[in-house]
Amino acid sequence: MIKNVIKRLFPKLDTVKEEKILKIFGPAVLQPNLWHINKKSVSRGFAIGAFCAFIPIPGVQMILAAFLSITFAGNLPLSVVLTWISNPFTYAPIIYFAIKVGKIFVGTSLNYEIKNNEISMFSDFMHMWEPLVIGSLVLAAIASLLSYLLVRLYWIYYVKKIWSNRKNN
Repeated sequence: MIKNVIKRLFPKLDTVKEEKILKIFGPAVLQPNLWHINKKSVSRGFAIGAFCAFIPIPGVQMILAAFLSITFAGNLPLSVVLTWISNPFTYAPIIYFAIKVGKIFVGTSLNYEIKNNEISMFSDFMHMWEPLVIGSLVLAAIASLLSYLLVRLYWIYYVKKIWSNRKNN
């Protein structure tokens, strides 16, 4: 199962205790649920990671995912890794799609022109920030809910498959 692969890739709790960067979160980072692979923590980790991936603040996404994982007892490594959904290759399409979705809720009409002067870029951003934020939050909520439900459904399917294999043997 994927669980065994993930267990091999995850750091052991003893090595986590020695990491200096994680000491900013204090003893909260050593909660067992943050590092174990079970149905609740993995599904929460996926939901948190997917939510933070669609928040349009690069660089802060992983810190936000770590904080939310500690707060809601989600799997910390999974939530941090899943923020990498938004990377330099996918960031532009995600932002474009977030603006398109946000325009549905805000009701503004934006016309995009590519210009070379910075004043135009700044004024364009001033018109796009509201649809971008609203669209990003909508996409983040949808991605979070879908990932949570899909992980739960996959977990149920996998457990049923294991039990049926045990009955047959």
